[in-house]
Amino acid sequence: MSTSKNDTDGASPVEEPLFTFAIITDTHIRPPGGDDSSPFAVNDLANGRARYAAAKIAAHKPDFTLHLGDMVHPLPHLPTYGPAAEEALKILKPLGPDLHFVPGNHDVGDKPMPASPAGPVDDHSVALFEKYFGAGHAGFEQNGVQFIIINSSLVNSGSAHEDAQRIWLEEYLTAHAGERTFLFSHYPPMIDQPDEHSHYDNYDEPGRSWLLELVRQHKIEAVFSGHVHQFFFNRVEDAHLYCLPPTSFTRQDYSELYDVEPADQFGRNDEGKFSYALVDVFREGHKLSVYPTDGEGHAESKSISLEEAPGEHTLTPLTLHLRHGWARARDLPYNGPMEEFTRKRARNDYALQRLWQMGITRVRTPLSDLFDHEYGPRVHDFHAAGCTFTFFHSGVPDADLWKRCNDNAHLIDAVEFVTFAADASDIADDLAAFDCGGGPPVYLGKSHSSADEPKEGSKFAHSVSFGFKWEDRQKLLPAFKMQKTVRGVVFQVNLQDDLQTRLAEIERFAEENELLAAANIRLAHISPAIANFDDAAIVERVAEAVAIAPRLERTNLQLDTFADIDRGYHPRHGLLDRRFNFRTAGRFLMERHMYGKP
Repeated sequence: MSTSKNDTDGASPVEEPLFTFAIITDTHIRPPGGDDSSPFAVNDLANGRARYAAAKIAAHKPDFTLHLGDMVHPLPHLPTYGPAAEEALKILKPLGPDLHFVPGNHDVGDKPMPASPAGPVDDHSVALFEKYFGAGHAGFEQNGVQFIIINSSLVNSGSAHEDAQRIWLEEYLTAHAGERTFLFSHYPPMIDQPDEHSHYDNYDEPGRSWLLELVRQHKIEAVFSGHVHQFFFNRVEDAHLYCLPPTSFTRQDYSELYDVEPADQFGRNDEGKFSYALVDVFREGHKLSVYPTDGEGHAESKSISLEEAPGEHTLTPLTLHLRHGWARARDLPYNGPMEEFTRKRARNDYALQRLWQMGITRVRTPLSDLFDHEYGPRVHDFHAAGCTFTFFHSGVPDADLWKRCNDNAHLIDAVEFVTFAADASDIADDLAAFDCGGGPPVYLGKSHSSADEPKEGSKFAHSVSFGFKWEDRQKLLPAFKMQKTVRGVVFQVNLQDDLQTRLAEIERFAEENELLAAANIRLAHISPAIANFDDAAIVERVAEAVAIAPRLERTNLQLDTFADIDRGYHPRHGLLDRRFNFRTAGRFLMERHMYGKP
């Protein structure tokens, strides 16, 4: 779920969209008998996967559909291009007459790039595309909203086709100045930063600056792209830039984004990444919903269920610990065919896509993230995409730091001050003198370490966890009575605790003492050396927490953790694995949110 509105669900619960359109991209369909245009076995599955995705989209009954390009895999200079294009039109026929095609580099030729592994766009490839798929640039209107398709391979080509497209686009935008506009381009303008180096997966300069200036000048609401076979989310002022995943195969070079061994075929068959999307357009703003296909449909005779349809998109009442790096870009190896002579930077943005898919809008990270040069801007991006943050800080912030928190209060659900004493005696004086100044809500939680545990001979296991122990609840009350700023307390709930009983106790304690509470539900074993990889038990606990949450008026539920901690201390599974694909519990939340499943 993504929204260009600053609420938590893209629209009020009673608001119906003006219309809904679907997006499919990078189907890479091949001729009926196959061909030699790819040495990778997964490409043999592309046609069935496209057929499955098309059937699923048709079941949603969107008002129209856009294909973001690479309808076919054979390039225009290959003799199998025509048969592949004809097969693509057959496979995509269930999407009806209101299907619009965006030229992809496989459909019309690569962008001009000396080290490109395929031939560039030219007069012949443009004519061939138009023969099968229609005009390479076009505009149309739906309910007063403008939709623009451009041929991104032409940008920077210096050709007459580029000149014609540039003039047309600038005139079209001027003619529709002030109207809501969505733009569709196969290549994304960028994948990490507006000033990133040119590489295989973005617009080169000066075309990139030209396009982004048009986006700013005409306040384009969103730009949708494909090509990269990964998910990326960026913003240019208020415009949302979405790069959407494919139905066919994943680009194995991007497997470097995940701190784990690659998926099947060196990362090319990462089945958890395949998807299509629906976009609900409201009177103000839009909402993107990305529906996983999990690589289904590879068998031509596979029975396809069309019963699943969008649910009510019920939000998930959990705050997730984002323990892994969630905003830092990394350099990918320069390694051909795409990047033999350039270095490319990219982020793992699947953290955001999975939050949308699970209906989770609240996350927890260190307060230092808010002011980090890379994490800070992504905090604002995540907020623009529907997320708010709980930040934690060791001790009580000084006046300057707290002023910065106040300046960003619109991003913040709560700030947790961490004490190291059960009675908060280590920060009691600072708490008494602290004035929140009407800033974000403040909670107090304890860092609990193995040093606090009763000693049994020389038995000792180094361990630190967060949240007051339930048995220390009376010790913390004097600290609250000494001051008027902190109104919430964080308790930890461990695996051995009966969840329903403990949450009821925390709720009652908060009510009796006129406090707010947060329950940190830990999925880790109390011993740092014992793993919790029991997915059945984890999904049962998550489901129980989600069922209890609506009955709690004063207590917010946190879940630790989001993605697997499969090494180090306290190893445990989360909602996602290390490739940021769904674990059992994550899939449960996704199906609950997107399909309304109980």
